[in-house]
Amino acid sequence: MTDSRGSSDRGSDAPESRSQWLAEQQPGSEGVGRAAGLTTLSALLPGAGLLGTPRRRLGAVLVGLAVLTVVVVGGYALTNGLTTTALQTAADTGRLRAIAVLLVLGTLVWIAAIALTALSAAPRRPTTGQRTALSALTAVLCLAVTAPALLGVRYIDAHVDAVDKVFDTGGTVGGGSSEATPTSVIGSDPDDPWKDLPRVNVLLLGSDAAEAREGTRTDTMIVASIDTRTGDSVLFSIPRNLQNIPIPRDNPLHEVYGPVYDCGDQCLMNSIWTEAEAAAEEHPEWYADDPNPGQTATREVLSGILGIPIHHTVIVNMKGFADLVDAMGGVLVNVQERIPIGGVTYTDANGTLQLDPNSDYEWLEPGSQRLDGPQALAYSRSRVTSDDFSRMRRQRCMVAAVVDQVNPMTMLQRYPQIISAVGDNVLTDLPQDDLDEWAALVLEVQGGTMSSLPFTGANIDTVDPDYSQIRYLVYEALNPPPPAPEPPAEETGATAAPEPDDTETTTEPPSDDAAATTEEPTDELEDVGAVCD
Repeated sequence: MTDSRGSSDRGSDAPESRSQWLAEQQPGSEGVGRAAGLTTLSALLPGAGLLGTPRRRLGAVLVGLAVLTVVVVGGYALTNGLTTTALQTAADTGRLRAIAVLLVLGTLVWIAAIALTALSAAPRRPTTGQRTALSALTAVLCLAVTAPALLGVRYIDAHVDAVDKVFDTGGTVGGGSSEATPTSVIGSDPDDPWKDLPRVNVLLLGSDAAEAREGTRTDTMIVASIDTRTGDSVLFSIPRNLQNIPIPRDNPLHEVYGPVYDCGDQCLMNSIWTEAEAAAEEHPEWYADDPNPGQTATREVLSGILGIPIHHTVIVNMKGFADLVDAMGGVLVNVQERIPIGGVTYTDANGTLQLDPNSDYEWLEPGSQRLDGPQALAYSRSRVTSDDFSRMRRQRCMVAAVVDQVNPMTMLQRYPQIISAVGDNVLTDLPQDDLDEWAALVLEVQGGTMSSLPFTGANIDTVDPDYSQIRYLVYEALNPPPPAPEPPAEETGATAAPEPDDTETTTEPPSDDAAATTEEPTDELEDVGAVCD
């Protein structure tokens, strides 16, 4: 009977394998050491340790599945490109949820394989100390394979939650949603989704919907026009105090104000949002098909001002912007002017914003420095010691700095905090189905050039603007003339410049006029780096 069971358990094993099996039944460090090694092997590759136990067939199945999974996933990633695969996966919340489920199930199978290896390889009569040591090792190995899975599920959960918030259909700054479906502007060609759209224009709105203020004030209005081929982009900054605003004929505000929103310095560009919301409350039938009249009116009016279509809108809660910068670990900028941080402001008899000298504040001094969230927010918003146009320049610099300094390592290390800050403070009407194409375009933007064209008192009249001039400036910025070829030197009679003589030096410093010319920011189309550095 005993020989029959032994034969059944071990099959046709060789005498050497039978002797090894008998040795494992004896107490001793050799049997426990072998069990520990096989258990560790199963932790490195699911089921690998079972190959050295009577459950070798199960081990072979688990090893085969693990190797097949690595080959399939690795082959797909290498075929499509690692970056493309990562972007496509991050953009597909359905795929991410499936990955999370598979990650949990796979981890449970892996843990079971580790535990089963320890049980199958353990000697039959180990000492108490040996049993405790093997159990402790098994527990540690199970925790070691569980921790990455838990981290992955946490990242996936945070990402999916943020995507659902940010790409909430019809969302507004104050939250909420509607049944409106965002409209895609991307073509159906998977090989070239931007084939029919050489430039895509996105409106970036900074919301200032504080509790002490009535309604939503869009004090930051930047239109980013992106070349979908090269990633080169131009930022157009629109001043909040722009007056005599043209109202499109098909916008309901045209019924209230006619073709021009004009009532002096009380009718400014940053009031369009609240005016549309007020009109919607009084005449809801005008906005029966529009869940976000303020957002729509702002986009349509700015589109008419600039003379270009605006395809999508991204809205950022300015106060939540500080959370995003903190989650990134700060942002490095070149502070070009002394800016107060904190404090209380008031408007004097002349209508000028002043800083209360008795309030609690500190100064952000000029120079290159890493700003935390509150500092970055104050740098972007303050106009106490400057004006709206200086603030517009600082806002463009901050946008460029954030885009440029988001790198994969930072995202990996701080991803839950970053994506949570984004989910709580950013909304957009970009369709979720287009996320992978937009993510790839953002990478192109990071590698392309970024220019800026602010509209300020230096190039337009904000009180009585010439909108034909504004549209012409926009056209020139987006359609620059090709550089004229340089004629050959023999045709012009020019001679080559002499080589510099290292022995000749000058002790004469540059003139103050020259220094002022290089440091003073302009209000013409210029590379963002030249303005911000």
